[in-house]
Amino acid sequence: MDLQNRVALITGGKRLGVVVAEELARRGVDVAMCYARSRAEAEGAAERVRAAGRRAAVVQADLASPEACHALVGSVVEALGRLDILINMASVYTEQPFDELRATDWNASVDVDLRASFLCAHAAVPHMRARGGGRIINFSDWIAKSGRPRYSGFLPYYVAKAGIIALTEA
Repeated sequence: MDLQNRVALITGGKRLGVVVAEELARRGVDVAMCYARSRAEAEGAAERVRAAGRRAAVVQADLASPEACHALVGSVVEALGRLDILINMASVYTEQPFDELRATDWNASVDVDLRASFLCAHAAVPHMRARGGGRIINFSDWIAKSGRPRYSGFLPYYVAKAGIIALTEA
């Protein structure tokens, strides 16, 4: 895929999302960053994109909401004129002992870590098709495979310990 003058949306504007945004900008991509609570990190990523000579947008969205996923994609298309690449990286991290986890904790994680990827893709595909195609990249946390002990209160760790295969794998 020729990346020059393409537009990417990255959900999850923190940590690895910042690195991905900067690298895409170096390759000629305009980048929109979506964040839930990490505005400073998303703005920092946008500044790196602009420093590389590309356009950037920052949008706040609660990706647990189907309406917000649709509105996010619309905002990016309005701000940057198109959408060619969707990178789903958003995730929820709640540290909590296993015995204290509730179904609502599970749902909150699945709603953002998995369902939002589908919802954002569903909203993005019509825009991509209108321009002849695009790319959708889904990231997942590798903790389910690695089982890092310092993240023992992280929901995917419990999934891995129970022997359940990760829902998606990067």
